[in-house]
Order: sequence, then C-alpha cells, then structure tokens
Amino acid sequence: MTEAISGEESEFCEVHHSELPCSVCQLLEADRVKAKQAVVARLMPNAQIGKRYHNMTFPDYKPTCKESTDIKTRCVRYSETFKNRLENCDSILMLGKPGTGKNMLAACICRSIMEQGFTALHTTAIKLVRAIKGAWHKDSEQTEQEVINSFLIPDLLVIDEIGVQFGSDTEKLFLTEIVIDRHENMRPTILLSNLSLPEIETYIGLRAIDRFYEGDSAIMTFTWESWRRRK
Repeated sequence: MTEAISGEESEFCEVHHSELPCSVCQLLEADRVKAKQAVVARLMPNAQIGKRYHNMTFPDYKPTCKESTDIKTRCVRYSETFKNRLENCDSILMLGKPGTGKNMLAACICRSIMEQGFTALHTTAIKLVRAIKGAWHKDSEQTEQEVINSFLIPDLLVIDEIGVQFGSDTEKLFLTEIVIDRHENMRPTILLSNLSLPEIETYIGLRAIDRFYEGDSAIMTFTWESWRRRK
C-alpha cells in the first residue's frame, strides 16, 4: 500500500484533517468500518434487538420537533461516552407516548456501544419475567437465580414495555430486583414505558426509580405525537 501512494505522502487531507493523504485516510476509515461491522455481527445475536431495528443507526432517527432533537442529541452523547457511563452506572428512563421513537433510539444506543465492543441486551418486561418463570419448571436447565444473573451480565440492559402487562407483585419484584442489582454491580439500565413518571414509580417502586436520579442518569419524556400517525 505504501508504494502505491508514495507520491502522495507529503499531502495533507483537508477532509479528514490528517497529515496522511486522503487516499490513505479512506482506506483506514474503510478498515475501521469493517472492524465495527465485524464486532456488531459477533455481538448482535445475543443483543436480541428486533429485526426492524437491526440495522438502525442514529441518522435513521428523524426528529419531528425541538424536544425530539434534544433527546436524540442526548442519546448520541450517551452512546459516544458509554465507557464513562458504564464506570458511573448512568442509566436512562424513557417515558412517553407510543410511536415517538423510544425503542428505536434505545436500539441505536445498543448498536453504537456494540461497535465499541460493549455488550447489550434488548428485551421486554414480559420476556424477562417469562424467562425467570421458566426456571420454575422441573425440567429447566437453569435455576431462577441463574436466569436473573443472565440479565445482570450485559454492559447495558434495555427493558421495553414496562407496564404493558397487568403485572403481579412477583413480576414487579423481579423488575425491581434486576434494576437495583444492576445498579449495585455498576451496570446501567435503560427502561422504556408508556407510563407517566408517577405511574412507573408506583409500578416498579420508588427504590428502583430513585436510581435514575443519581449522577448523570437521565429521565427523558417523549411528549410529541406518534410518528406512525403523521399524515
């Protein structure tokens, strides 16, 4: 490669602001993109992100108002600084109407941090509870605690559809336990819900929601209309 571009070695790349010639920058950037794609391909199966959002990145999210623009900016910044977010256990609570982009932005965060080599798991409250209850079957290969531990391992856990189901006290306790245990083990969590803040505080308890007020954690409220209903 050096021989092929030796005549350009003294050029300055204005596009990439590098002392390397642009042709070299382009090759290096292509290598970086391939490396990121390889990492995502390796981590994506365990992330359990829905097929609709598999290839979504932040540019695919089109804000419809100033508030949605601001929240997108905060999500991008969160993913770009995830190493620090992980060290400080900064979590996010996304609340608001259906169709406003909560799930999509959470999936974009997952993909972005996987490109950096971090692990993510994107699930729903119903699937989480079903997985734990599955350990109660006599032929289960995992104990209840082993299943719960599987939700504590990923660097980032996203739990969607909080409050969609009519949760029993046991189900609510599972959610509370996982949020608190992840917090104690310095593992951030993103919760998504159509409930209001008072409703979700009642649903999984103040002890769990209180964690989203700590440090640089964030409570984001999606107040605009559903993208699906736009004419």
